[in-house]
Amino acid sequence: MKKRTMLVGASLGAAALVAAGAVAAFGGSFTNPEAGPLPEGVKVVTQQAYDKAFTEFSACMKDGGARLFGEREVGQVKEFSYMDTGQAVYDKCYVAFAPVDFQWQIAHSYESETFVQYRECLTDTGVKPGKDADTILAQVEESGLDIQKCFAPEG
Repeated sequence: MKKRTMLVGASLGAAALVAAGAVAAFGGSFTNPEAGPLPEGVKVVTQQAYDKAFTEFSACMKDGGARLFGEREVGQVKEFSYMDTGQAVYDKCYVAFAPVDFQWQIAHSYESETFVQYRECLTDTGVKPGKDADTILAQVEESGLDIQKCFAPEG
């Protein structure tokens, strides 16, 4: 599955499904070379601007013959999947959505599944998690945590 910053394959019969959502899946800086400038007239990405941009992206995908599957919101960020045969359509349609999506994901990363897990891992090691995503990333880096262990299934 693809979480915008990471690619892991998943098969559905003979075709593969690609999932997208959540920035910075396993840490690192918030950079996205795909994300150009925000659309004209948009200075701050509001819920309304994010929803509008996603609706336009979804319509573009549909018009291109690449239907979205498994749409859901996690931590106010939209996640979705599409068949791998729709990759060219995604590449075309995501260009307009990327700047809005990227800014929205950064603004809402603290509530993402990833940062919830970071906060739990920090707490488990006796570190009081910070109040924003940047502080948490710094705490994870300073603590020397093996973040892969934070995401390992319990067992």
